[in-house]
Amino acid sequence: MTSLMLYHHPLSVCSMKVRLALEEKGLAWSGRVIDIIRKQEQLDPWYLKLNPQGVIPTVEIRNGTTKVLTDSAYIIRSIASLSEGNNLIPSGESNCQLMDKLINLADGIDLQILSYSRHPSMEKSEKILNSRITKALLMADKYPELKDNYIFCADRSENSKVFRVDSKHIEKVEQYALEAISFSEKQLEGNQFLLGNVYTLADVIWTVVLSRLDLLGYSKWLDKDNFPEISSYYLRMQHRKSYTLAQIQNEWWDK
Repeated sequence: MTSLMLYHHPLSVCSMKVRLALEEKGLAWSGRVIDIIRKQEQLDPWYLKLNPQGVIPTVEIRNGTTKVLTDSAYIIRSIASLSEGNNLIPSGESNCQLMDKLINLADGIDLQILSYSRHPSMEKSEKILNSRITKALLMADKYPELKDNYIFCADRSENSKVFRVDSKHIEKVEQYALEAISFSEKQLEGNQFLLGNVYTLADVIWTVVLSRLDLLGYSKWLDKDNFPEISSYYLRMQHRKSYTLAQIQNEWWDK
């Protein structure tokens, strides 16, 4: 029997995607919360050895041996490929290609930068990024065997500090998001889900993306007058049992 251990955080978008995939797949799983806000536990040596990128989520699939999965897009596809549970993959090559396109469009929206740029307290979000940089650099000195990983993590947070206040960069991210939403709007015309009447991994990803855009205040993209299909679809997804079980949350961290 396969057992699943998920290292995650309640408010992490990528963690939500994986939790929702697990709930829709109907699989039992165990979880360990990694504090990425105050303690920056994703930068602890034991976790960095598990996930060299120093990000969440990470999944351990245990079935005689232990397989470690990182990157949410890869994780949800791996979950979907398990023989146990509900089917989240559509039939037919063309439908699978369309599902992959919808997933890639959603994953291409830089929700992390948008979240940092639209947090109600720029001071507090700056504090979180500074805390990550400080810890990463300290740990780089303390654990030379992981120095390259820690420098990479510090650089990533430095880039987030720069791009979140770059209006031109934010505008490009928003334009991309709008184009992705427009494509999804057309896909939903006359359909219950993004690929017709079958719930797939594309619906997993887009449910979480729309939830975060809702939190970020992009109401015009969820408005029934502008995007009627998206608006109706988002409401339907919120009423699914899995939405609650997976803790898809519209909350800010450290408000």
